[in-house]
Amino acid sequence: MALKKMTDLKDVFNGISSVLFQTTPLVTGDSIAIAPEYELPVEVDSITISQDDPTINNYRVHGLSIPWTTSSEVGDVNLDFIVPTNHTDVLKLAYGNNAVTSVSVTVTGAAGDGGDASGSWTGNSVKFSKTKVVGCIALLNESKDKMLVINNVALYAAPQYDNASTEPFAIHFVGSMEAGGTQSAGDMVFLTKGS
Repeated sequence: MALKKMTDLKDVFNGISSVLFQTTPLVTGDSIAIAPEYELPVEVDSITISQDDPTINNYRVHGLSIPWTTSSEVGDVNLDFIVPTNHTDVLKLAYGNNAVTSVSVTVTGAAGDGGDASGSWTGNSVKFSKTKVVGCIALLNESKDKMLVINNVALYAAPQYDNASTEPFAIHFVGSMEAGGTQSAGDMVFLTKGS
């Protein structure tokens, strides 16, 4: 085999223009279909995808200073991103349909130096529950000609409101990947538009 030069091996996914999510993992077939249900507003530079180092298992025998044999276990994949919205659909995605209900509230006697909060209000009530959000995440690059799909994700959500004077309320999604079974389209899929 001839030497493959660096320029021959250049196939780069860089920058994110859109974060898409669908609640079903990709499966194999004649063609793989991606039908995102959400274009999530993800905070810039909050999305991380990493894999822990593998665990190396060295088996030793007497008389040798190096391992007789070596095996390993693959490290866990870690996903992490922040979605700065409290939109009803995102709350239901994060905590489950049954955890989010519409409410009407009347506030009285709340006129202070900071303003008058008295009156009628409507919104959502959320019961925090341990809800596993499964599916796949598709990242569209900034040139919109390449896509990176992370399949079989398992995410959990938590509210985040750390810097109230400068940052909005957000949902912090953290999780990993799970085994996809025999019909899985793979763990990561790298796509190029039109090819």
